[in-house]
Amino acid sequence: MVGIERNPEILNRIANSDGVREFIHPDGDVMDMSPLAERFTKTGVVPLSNGEDALALFEITAPGIYQSHTLFAKTCRGRRAIDTAREMVRWMFDHGADVVWGTTPHWNKAAIWFNRQIGAKVIGGDDQEEVFEIRKEAYN
Repeated sequence: MVGIERNPEILNRIANSDGVREFIHPDGDVMDMSPLAERFTKTGVVPLSNGEDALALFEITAPGIYQSHTLFAKTCRGRRAIDTAREMVRWMFDHGADVVWGTTPHWNKAAIWFNRQIGAKVIGGDDQEEVFEIRKEAYN
């Protein structure tokens, strides 16, 4: 079951886990996600988690429109990741989102496959990345 994550220990554990940190901080620096737990309503970022090994940050970019950033540890991959992400997207739609969008570099074939599995449609991009979206009215 997913919900807003207010526990900074869980946020930091997922963000700094193997399979996540090297994509976000290739230099190996440890991240401190604590401010999101403390002030998520003031930052415009909704942190959703399964409380264990999956975290998605939904950053408001316009009223009802959120950019998605997924951080799933190696223990949450494949079918489990797809089911968890779909639950997160559904949670966002049930709580005011009309569109969830994001970008994925072309080299990250696993993430592109993942996006398709959770219902994302490509709406643009360039030679470096694709832009995808999921619309509430089209989500099943």
